[in-house]
Amino acid sequence: MTSPHAYPKDLPAQGDILHMDRTGEPLHVAERVGEGGQGVVHRVLLSTGAPLALKWYRRVTDTPQQRHIIRELAARRCPHPAFLFPLDMVTEPRIAGFGYVMPWMEPRFQSFAKVINDPQPLGLQTKAKIGRKLAEAFSALHAGGLCYRDINFGNLWVDPIRGDISILDNDNVGLDDGHAAVWGALRFMAPEVVRREQKPSTITDLHSLAVLLFYLMMHGHPLDGGRVEASLSWDPNKHRSEEELALQHFGKDPLFVFDPHNDANRPVETIGPASWWPLYPAFVHKLFVQAFTEGLHHPSLASRVLASTWRDALVRMHDLCNVCDHCTAAVVFDPDEPARPCWHCHQVPRRQPMLLVRGGRNQVLLVPGAKLSKHHVANDRDYDTIAGEVESHPRAPGGIVLRNRTSTPWTAQSAGEEPKLVNPGQGFAIRNANLDFGTAKGEIRLP
Repeated sequence: MTSPHAYPKDLPAQGDILHMDRTGEPLHVAERVGEGGQGVVHRVLLSTGAPLALKWYRRVTDTPQQRHIIRELAARRCPHPAFLFPLDMVTEPRIAGFGYVMPWMEPRFQSFAKVINDPQPLGLQTKAKIGRKLAEAFSALHAGGLCYRDINFGNLWVDPIRGDISILDNDNVGLDDGHAAVWGALRFMAPEVVRREQKPSTITDLHSLAVLLFYLMMHGHPLDGGRVEASLSWDPNKHRSEEELALQHFGKDPLFVFDPHNDANRPVETIGPASWWPLYPAFVHKLFVQAFTEGLHHPSLASRVLASTWRDALVRMHDLCNVCDHCTAAVVFDPDEPARPCWHCHQVPRRQPMLLVRGGRNQVLLVPGAKLSKHHVANDRDYDTIAGEVESHPRAPGGIVLRNRTSTPWTAQSAGEEPKLVNPGQGFAIRNANLDFGTAKGEIRLP
C-alpha cells in the first residue's frame, strides 16, 4: 500500500503541467471551476490553447475499480455529442489520486434547474428541442449497451436560446447491469431502485428520463402531489423521517399526479404541473401516463417509454407549435384533436395549412416562422439543419410562402397547374399542392 506521504501534493494546482496517459499531450492547469466529494474540476489548456475540463479524484476516491471504469470509458467512442465523455486518463507521480479530461462546456450553457425555475419560462418549441436532444442522447447511449445511472438536475446543462444540452459526470456511465458504485438521485430513481430490488440499468434510466422530461415540460415532479403534501407533518406524534416518506412515495407506493384511475395525488392547484399540463396535446399526455402508470409498476422495455419514442413525439410537438389567433397564447395544434380549445382563452384556434411528409408520418404546421429541417426533406434524422422556412408573402397580404433553403430544387404540383420548379432560395406560395423534395415527398393541405 502506498504511503500517504509518498505524494508531495494531494491535488493539482493552477500552473501545474500534467500529461494525458495515452497521448502524452501536455495539459496546462488553469483555474479550479468546481469541487465536490469525489474531487475537483479544473479548466486545462492544450498546447494549442484549446480548453478541456480535468476532473481529479481525491485520494479517498481513487480505487482500482474507479480507474478501470474511466479507462474503459475513455477507450470508447462518445455515444452522442451531448455527453462530455472522458477523453483520456491523467496520472502524475507527484500528485495523489488520478484524473481524466473531457470536453470543455461552453459558457452559453446554464444548469437545468436554473432554466426550468426561471420566471421567464422556455418557449414550447425550445422545450421540445431540449427534450428531443435528451431523448436522442440517451437513445444513443442505450444503443451502445450502456446506462447512465445517475440522471439528475446537477448533471444536465442547457442552452436556453438554442435548445442544446450538455450532460456531465459521465464517470457514472457503465454497462447495463454492471457494477454500480452510484445508484442515482432519489427523486429521479426508478421505484425498483429506491427499493433496492434492481440495480441501475437501461430500464431504470427510462424512468429517470421520463421524470426529467416531466420537470422540463410541467415544472414539477410527476409523483409529488397532494397525497405527498398531506403526509408531511410537524406533529411529533405523526412525524415520519424524510427517508421513510421518500421510500413510501417514490419506492413502495408511488402514484402519478395525473393517474387517470386514481386522483388521490393530484398536483397542488395553480402551480407547476396543474398549470402546465393543459398546454400539451393528448399524444404527450399519453406517454407520460404510460411512463408513470404501467411503466411505474411493471418496469420493462415494453412498459416504459423508450427514448426513441420520446424523440419522435417531441419532434412532432415542435412541428405543431403555434400561437392562438384569439389571445396569442402559445399552443400546440394536434391534428387528432382539431376542435381542442386554447388552454388560455378557451376558444378554438383557427385551422392552419399543414404539410404532410412521407404519407403523413410527419406533419408540419405551415405558419410564418415555421421551419422544415433536413429531416423533413430527406430520409435522415438531421433535425437541426434548416431546409425550408415559412414566410409572409411579400406581395399578397395574409398569404404565406414556403422558401427552399436547400441547395437542390424542389418540384411543386398544384391541381390544374404545370409542375413548378422551386429552386434554392425561391419561395412557393402555399396552396393545395404536392411537393417532391427529391428523397421525400410531401403534400400541402389547406384547412
